[in-house]
Amino acid sequence: MPALSILLIIAQFFTGTLDTVQSQVLGVFNIFNNQYSVEQFVRNLNVLIGPIRNTSQPDLKLRAKAAIILDQESNRILFTQNETEQLPMASITKIMTALVVLDKYGDKLDTVITVPIEATKITGSTMDLYANEKLTALNLLKGLLINSANDSALTFAYNVAGSPEKFAVLMNTKAATLGLYHTHFADPIGFDAPEHYSTALDLAELTRTAVNNPIFAQIVATKQTTVTNTSGKFKHPLDNTNKLLGRYDNVIGVKTGTTDNAGESLVASVIGDSGQKIIVVLLDSPDRFTEGKEALDWALKAYSWVEPLSE
Repeated sequence: MPALSILLIIAQFFTGTLDTVQSQVLGVFNIFNNQYSVEQFVRNLNVLIGPIRNTSQPDLKLRAKAAIILDQESNRILFTQNETEQLPMASITKIMTALVVLDKYGDKLDTVITVPIEATKITGSTMDLYANEKLTALNLLKGLLINSANDSALTFAYNVAGSPEKFAVLMNTKAATLGLYHTHFADPIGFDAPEHYSTALDLAELTRTAVNNPIFAQIVATKQTTVTNTSGKFKHPLDNTNKLLGRYDNVIGVKTGTTDNAGESLVASVIGDSGQKIIVVLLDSPDRFTEGKEALDWALKAYSWVEPLSE
């Protein structure tokens, strides 16, 4: 077994992924500790060597202006198309909004938040909040990510930072912390603005960070639910804007976005038969859900992952 680990490290080196090797060396040798299960062993192995391209599968062709497909565990890029072009991303913005919210309320999601009147005046997608209504941070977060609720985004902005502009400062600080140097936020919603943009590459990394948070991952995988305010008087039905959810069993998230300038955009995630997770980002696609499913299916066919031996 140790010999195998050394061979794998050498293979990584010659594929140009030395940074991955350096971060995984200790983990690789720990794989062979008797405390590891077969599933843990396979997961670590997939992180180390990454998916392997099946050359029999043709190359992927997408009409989206920019796109990327990423293997979540190994962080390997499986496909790119104009991945560094700075483009508007519409409500995909709310992935970052959610991360800032989770930084604030991560272990206190039962915190009660009051809806400001400013939030109830916003246009676009909402969860129909009422002025001075009180909801938990968790229920507002569900509205933000499932329904892409602009009124929820503004409620968080005013309660966390005092204004949308000040909240955007927190978003940009978080972006810098994550190394998203080609991304800038002007608001927590995703309205078209010259200073509101990202790249497919940055959004893939943002999503990879977000889905590693179990609360975020659970919410974006929810197709439909209803939340209530603290009094139980008002109910807010939520339907996920990601139409791939429920239509395809292996799709597990994550977020849509649409504006005039951004066009149809989508970040989607799928889990394969070997437990591998794939993230696809499409910016300005003529048909995001069709192309999103095509991209996810292609990745699972065009690449192979290490699988446990059947008993």
